[in-house]
Formats: sequence, structure tokens, C-alpha cells
Amino acid sequence: MTAIISVKNLSKSYGGTKAVDALNLEIQRGEFYGFLGPNGAGKTTTIRMITGILQGDEGSIAIDDGPVHDKKHVSKLLGVVPESRGFYEWMTASEYLYFFANLYGVPKKNQEKLITALLSEVDLLKRRNSTIGTYSRGMKQRLGLARALINDPKVLILDEPTLGLDPQGQLMMQQLLKKLSAAGVTIFLSSHLLDEVSRLCSRIGILHQGRLIAEGTIEELKQKTNLKDLTEVFLHLTSA
Repeated sequence: MTAIISVKNLSKSYGGTKAVDALNLEIQRGEFYGFLGPNGAGKTTTIRMITGILQGDEGSIAIDDGPVHDKKHVSKLLGVVPESRGFYEWMTASEYLYFFANLYGVPKKNQEKLITALLSEVDLLKRRNSTIGTYSRGMKQRLGLARALINDPKVLILDEPTLGLDPQGQLMMQQLLKKLSAAGVTIFLSSHLLDEVSRLCSRIGILHQGRLIAEGTIEELKQKTNLKDLTEVFLHLTSA
């Protein structure tokens, strides 16, 4: 397999405190990768650097062999669902997705078909003409996923996409992510929901105090630690 995300010796500090410390990651094409860590471990900072929002102090990031600072290159490849989602709540769902379709240069002749398909995929077609301000949290998160898919990305980066959703909403989001993964989209998932990660991810990395302290399949990590599930592995490795 060939890495589609390559992170080498990446570091970032805030006021003398190292949030990310000499991080190395290789995410393979088509992989469903889980990125775990306690609060304050550096996960969101890492995601912001991978998506080009923040610049690292040291190291490099390449997306599909192109540098992350090449915005034109990266914007064609990445779909992002950030932890803090920005919505124009006075817009309808259709208006919102048309706005991003134009922003990403989707041809006008393709926009209606694409937006209808995405809204159907996230089960919002019947509410396409409702303003986003009337949406529940779960509906907004599903709309955020539709927005992230507007440019048909090769890589989808998600920061806590099911946080705060009820069990039905979590299941719907997980089913959508499984479907995208089966279609060949590379997915980089940061989540505190370890059961969710266990069900979805083919490989995981655990970040603690800015450093990658463990990486592998869940079975490999269970064997290395002689523990029976991911929750026990996670608590054992991050207790120091």
C-alpha cells in the first residue's frame, strides 16, 4: 500500500508547551485510521496541521505526495468535518451546499444532481429547504458530512463526528462512514468513543502528551499489552 498522508517529525508548541512532539504518521490509501488520545493529547492540533489550518514549527506533511501548504492541491483531495462546525444558520441546507459547490468549483450543470444525492445520503432530502437554524445537532452533523463530501475527496478527516449524538444518530453516521470506506475513501477519525473506533477502524494510533505512543491494529495492541479490549489498552497506555 502507498501512503496518502505522510507526517514526518512534526512538532508544534504553544507558549513553550509542546502540543505535538516529533510526530510521524503514515496513513495508507483506503485505510480507516483511528486517532486516539486523552483530552489535551494534541489530536486537534495535529488535525489542524494536516488540514493546513495551522503550520507546524518543525517537520513536514504531504497529502498524496503534495505539500500540505499547496492549498490548491490539498483542497481537491480533502474533506474535513472539524470538531467545531461553522454553519450559516440562516441558509437552507440546499443553499449551504450550493455555496460550497461553487466554492470548490463544481460545474453548475452537476450541482443539483450532486446536492440531491448528498442530501439523500445523509437523510436530509426532505429538509433541504429548511433553514439550518431549525436543525437538531445530529442533522447539523450529517449536513457537515455532506459538505465535506461536496468535492468528492480522496481523504476524509473527522474530528469527533458523532460526539453528542443519540444512539440512532451515531449508528447512521457510522453506517455512512462504513459505506465511504468500502468505496475506497481514506478516513482519518479522531474520536473518544472507543467502541466506535473498535467497530470502524482497521488501524489506530494513540497520542499521549503530544507523542505517538502506540500504533497498530486493535488485535496487535491487545496482544502487545496482554489486554482484552481497546478501552483497557487505551487506559493502560495513557495512564502514565
